[in-house]
Amino acid sequence: MISRNVAIGAGVLALAGLSAVAHYSSTTRASQPAAVAPATSVPGSYLDPVAPAPVAAVPPAQAFAGSGAGVVAVPVAAAPVRERVVYRTRTVARPRYYVHRRSKKHSAEIIGGSAIGGAGIGALVGGKKGALIGGLVGGAAGTVYDRKTHKKVVRE
Repeated sequence: MISRNVAIGAGVLALAGLSAVAHYSSTTRASQPAAVAPATSVPGSYLDPVAPAPVAAVPPAQAFAGSGAGVVAVPVAAAPVRERVVYRTRTVARPRYYVHRRSKKHSAEIIGGSAIGGAGIGALVGGKKGALIGGLVGGAAGTVYDRKTHKKVVRE
């Protein structure tokens, strides 16, 4: 008797653990990592964009005392920084969508056909009363189907 209760208890615990795992994996928490370390930047990668080179401070023009009276030092301009230019050669065309709606005539055909089918099956099973009930049930089922599927999104 005790071993049976132990087996039942173990089965209940296993089922509870399985349902907890299934719940966790189906929620958004499962797709979110718990803690992500910040990415280290790699030179030249997307995380470390190319920054312009720092311009060194150039001293102002000075006359050198030992090289003569007419010699003046002129600062050299820093080299221009090259910027990356991206050209887009193609345009991306987005697909067009439109909603195809079913006509009233087609909806009536679906509902009427379901009612006739239900009435036929009901007549085979239960006679006149079965045909009446089958027709009502078939018509209701056809109406539900028609309303659920009357709009169809078509990709062009």
